[in-house]
Amino acid sequence: MKLLHTADIHLGMENYGRLDPETGLHSRLLDFLRAMDVVVDCAVKEKVDVFLFAGDAFKTREPTQTQQREFAKRIKRVTDAGIPVVMLVGNHDTPNAHGKANTLDIYATLRLTDVHVIRDLEKIEVAGLQMVGLPWLSRQEFESCEEKLKELLDSLDENKPAIAMVHGSVEGAVFGGWTEVTLGHDMTVPKSWLDHPKLSYVAMGHIHKMQEIPGVGVPMVYSGSIERIDFGEAREDKGFRLVDVFNDGKGWKAKYRHVSTNPRPLVTVKVKINEGMADPTEEVLREIGKVNVEGAIVKVVIDVAANADGAIDIGKVRQALTKAWHVVGVSRNLEKVARDVSAGEGVAELSPMQALGKYFGSKSFSQERARHLTRLAEGLLSE
Repeated sequence: MKLLHTADIHLGMENYGRLDPETGLHSRLLDFLRAMDVVVDCAVKEKVDVFLFAGDAFKTREPTQTQQREFAKRIKRVTDAGIPVVMLVGNHDTPNAHGKANTLDIYATLRLTDVHVIRDLEKIEVAGLQMVGLPWLSRQEFESCEEKLKELLDSLDENKPAIAMVHGSVEGAVFGGWTEVTLGHDMTVPKSWLDHPKLSYVAMGHIHKMQEIPGVGVPMVYSGSIERIDFGEAREDKGFRLVDVFNDGKGWKAKYRHVSTNPRPLVTVKVKINEGMADPTEEVLREIGKVNVEGAIVKVVIDVAANADGAIDIGKVRQALTKAWHVVGVSRNLEKVARDVSAGEGVAELSPMQALGKYFGSKSFSQERARHLTRLAEGLLSE
């Protein structure tokens, strides 16, 4: 049995780019739709038996009609190929008020034969595959779900293939370069809850970094997101998983492989202008020439040393970036002599990032937290 496992599509993430004149859609929406097309094309070409979507279809809980239409068009392409779809409700799909519909409810309401939506902790069977789904739950629901989850897993028929689907943070997972603010408040699923002998695979969503949870008997896999969100993910590949479930005579097993969606490159060019440098503009152009900016989202950060002379021709810099898909910005940080921020001296002379670094040092933040907050601050400044 062949499965396709994907998650965290996040249509509506439009932090870079512009309106596309031909379609009228935001260019980053087109990026994410292109990535979803890669996923759907693979499902159809490989003739998978079940298409697994482990949650977070959209950026927000109230997507636009256009975003909903484009997502639905691609789900229909899967079902038109005779492939059933199982969708798990994620935190971005879940309304923030009781009684409101989630973003996937329309599929359950229409009762489409080949589309199955898991909104509660439950067990279903599709195309001969048993599935136990653990969607995004409220804290109250999560704190009381362990016993029911165990009952569902114990009730699986060991003579049939079985998997679990989870949207949430599982113990042992490593966050990627993009971490939502809400992740600090996540309920963590103990991996022992899912390490069950009747399962051959656990398909997970919510964390964007593709990975397998270590130290368990069953593959517990985050497929990762399908497109890069911001510069924190610049070095992370994006894609999905093709999974083969088989019986080796001793029980049901699974093996999988990663398939890349070839995400949009995000490139940062960093330049240091030192004192006495004859032509700062040429130094910036030289650093740009060292990287491939074609088709990439690019930002240029120029650090100017204290007392460095020479103006930088921003016009020439932007001309050197004409092959870039989108230029986020060209920023110049003027270095000053460091002062003791904790004593309240020289704050006005520091750049925002220098002042922030001094503040972190005075507060004894962990390196991980300081790095994360620094990335967020850099993103705000670049915007």
